[in-house]
Amino acid sequence: MNEVHELFDFFKNHLPVRAIAEELVVFQPDAYLSEMGNRNFQTAVVTTPAGLMKFDVGDDRLMEIPADEVFPLQAPLLAVFPHIAEKRRVFLRSGGRVSHIATRSDLDKIPVRLALFGFVSVLETVLKEMVRTLVPEWERSLSTERLAAARKLYRLKRSRSEEIDLAQCLHLADLGSIFSKDKRYKLFGSQLSRKAFDDRIRDVGKLRDALAHSQDVLPFEWEEIPDLTAFIFQVLDTDFPSLSFK
Repeated sequence: MNEVHELFDFFKNHLPVRAIAEELVVFQPDAYLSEMGNRNFQTAVVTTPAGLMKFDVGDDRLMEIPADEVFPLQAPLLAVFPHIAEKRRVFLRSGGRVSHIATRSDLDKIPVRLALFGFVSVLETVLKEMVRTLVPEWERSLSTERLAAARKLYRLKRSRSEEIDLAQCLHLADLGSIFSKDKRYKLFGSQLSRKAFDDRIRDVGKLRDALAHSQDVLPFEWEEIPDLTAFIFQVLDTDFPSLSFK
């Protein structure tokens, strides 16, 4: 699992928001409104004698850039993601000054999609390891059709001389079914209900499929995706010593 830990750590802590940020365009006070219209900007940053000010669509005047909307340029992308999703944009500083901006439109860039797909892949790998370790009779939790599909994939991979076991041939939906049975979902939180677990696994699966097939529009609003990543963190924070993603 060392490689999985390294992948998780990279996407969580070492992929910076700089990977999606755009260098700040600073406007003059007499031109920012027309420039916003010409460029279809929802936010403008304006140079003034008092320093840089911001103007968002809907504001009635230039305003100071709030300190809680400014993050280091090297801050982890996934840590800043919820703020971008909620606020629509954040400002980024480098060398003590605001130098870049990241907006919701930037969330659709390749680094974000790679990070999200990476997290789901880590989740799948961890759940397979937990099935192998904690649920020796997991086959009883799957329908005849789903078990047959896993065995078919297993035979195919073995025919290609791949070193693999049957648990590694399970799909995310299969893993969800296994942990949905016999209250195994309680491993991920004593207050977690079966419906909440099933809904989250289903939504994570929908997100994974959209990312895997490079869909132009993801099946969730940007504000909803932080809840899905929080669920993934909740599963990965399970007190399971051989995994220890905390």
